[in-house]
Amino acid sequence: MKTALLLQAQYNQFANKNMFAVLQGAPKDALYKDCGLYWGSIMQTAEHSLCSTIAIVFQNFSSFATKKLDGLDAFFGVLTPEGKLQSVIFNDLGAFAKLQAQVDSKVIELIQSIEDFDSIATLSFPGIEFKKPRGFLILAFLNHAVHHRGAIAGALDILKIENDFNGMLGM
Repeated sequence: MKTALLLQAQYNQFANKNMFAVLQGAPKDALYKDCGLYWGSIMQTAEHSLCSTIAIVFQNFSSFATKKLDGLDAFFGVLTPEGKLQSVIFNDLGAFAKLQAQVDSKVIELIQSIEDFDSIATLSFPGIEFKKPRGFLILAFLNHAVHHRGAIAGALDILKIENDFNGMLGM
């Protein structure tokens, strides 16, 4: 399980880096305008994916690490009380990309430091609770990022902005 999770986390790191390279070359107004995605704009979709990793993955799974992960408080500090990015980061593509890269590295470090992926963990949201092996829950969040990058790629296609950042075989 650990090997598969590390591969998926490394892929997310690779794809996010390539995605932000595309985004940084795109017209900024196109990225921030509501284009009909569930989360509105391309950047709001990227924000949702990143903030979910910070608020849910780090909050719920860092306690299973065999060693304390340094720097998590800094990640929590960039979130507003509503669970969004502070506007200074959200509106600065360079800062956003840098934060994404740091979070991706920390996810890999988290997975490397967990030894038990089979124990049942509980993840609760308002109105719903999931009880599954830790590894399955982590995999669900790694796949969550893939899902949202796919929506972003589709929106970029519609805007005629060339993009091809999602191929795992290319890493």
